[in-house]
Amino acid sequence: MARIALTREKIVQATIELAGTIGLGNVSFPRLAEYFGIKAPSLYNHFKNMEEVRVATAVYLQRALNYELTHAMVGLNPLDALRAYAESYKKFAEQYESVYELVNVIHQTNNAELEFLAKENIRLVRRSLDNFNLTEDENFHISRMFRSTLHGFITLTQLGYFRNSGSISKEESFDYMVNQLLAPLALRKP
Repeated sequence: MARIALTREKIVQATIELAGTIGLGNVSFPRLAEYFGIKAPSLYNHFKNMEEVRVATAVYLQRALNYELTHAMVGLNPLDALRAYAESYKKFAEQYESVYELVNVIHQTNNAELEFLAKENIRLVRRSLDNFNLTEDENFHISRMFRSTLHGFITLTQLGYFRNSGSISKEESFDYMVNQLLAPLALRKP
């Protein structure tokens, strides 16, 4: 059998893939080793433990999220940029549903890079809000409300809510929610 050129990045990608099939909680060194067709101790050349793998995966996810959000928002007026943020965030969470929880482990890790990346994603919202003549406190509160509402919708969706909602799709509810969040800002001229 050919020797695999194992890297941290390949382990992170395998973690995401395995999480999609066996669940994030079941991803372990033995499962990763089985995935790569190697012995588990080989993984210790790259990570000390699964917690390090989870943090590295969270860093990867935050980088990818920042990329997606930034590219979705670029060149748009502030209101449309916030809408694009919401839609892009939801799409990202759907794409990475099996590891989405890792997007939110920032404060449990003491990882400076992860914290920096998370703050960058928050700054994207705050920069758009800066255009609405808000006080610093209003900007802070609206940013929290906006991000918390998105996360709540995504989390409830992933937990299975909104499946049997009759004639109203979860997409319609998401659009309605975003419209309601942005409506007060639309009344303020940037």
